Amino acid sequence: MDILFLIKKILSAMLMPLPFGFIMLFLALIILSLGYRRFAKGLGFSVLMFWYVLSIAPVAEFIASPLEYEFPKYQQQSVAYVIVLGGYHNSDERFPISSLLSQESLMRLSEGIRIYRENPGAKLLLSGYKFHDEISNAEAMSRVAQAFGVPEADIVIAPQPKDTAEEAAHWAHFLKAQQLKAQKLAGNNVNQNFALVTSAMHLSRAVYLFQYQGLQPIPAPTAYGTGGHHGTHWRDWFPSANALSLSESAWHEYLGKAWAIIRNTLR
Repeated sequence: MDILFLIKKILSAMLMPLPFGFIMLFLALIILSLGYRRFAKGLGFSVLMFWYVLSIAPVAEFIASPLEYEFPKYQQQSVAYVIVLGGYHNSDERFPISSLLSQESLMRLSEGIRIYRENPGAKLLLSGYKFHDEISNAEAMSRVAQAFGVPEADIVIAPQPKDTAEEAAHWAHFLKAQQLKAQKLAGNNVNQNFALVTSAMHLSRAVYLFQYQGLQPIPAPTAYGTGGHHGTHWRDWFPSANALSLSESAWHEYLGKAWAIIRNTLR
């Protein structure tokens, strides 16, 4: 694996709320051992409050909602391609094919298949790296899609891209090649539109990276973490693992998009 990619992954993991909080607590212990008791206690209390705030539903939804509702749901636009971005999977032989993908990846693929079926003649484009698994996420999604009735001939996989930026670069090259081929055969009147399917929270960063490659994706969000029109309940002010997970996901996306903008600006 590329060492720079590995370093990026390690740094991004360290900046997540839980690991970052533990780093701060470890720093507080060092400060305490040096005799700065008041400062150490203040730092430790700040970490606990930081974790509490991110672990309550109103705050988690406040952080995540701007990302998840930046784009509307897919609205039956005509497309020639449906790109489903990679996620997570576990190719354990004990699992049925329906459990090969993570819940989030399965929702992405389900939405992709739905859009594909609404556009006869479209191709389903699947990307995703294998990391430590035996097969790539693209291959895993392809197997599930075929189990759900999508012909193998209508599926194109890209197992090489390791992150969203690489996925955007790969599909930009593929789509531009397909456009040139189509123009030679049928002129400029060929539909080359494509839907970009990924988790709603991830879509803002994904659209930015695809647009950076000169593409104009039709956003197709799915796998929402927020939503519903329930009022605030007293239980929402108690910390929960679900709320913390939602906050962490949003935190990850804000950091990811900021890094993408900085990196592209410096190029």
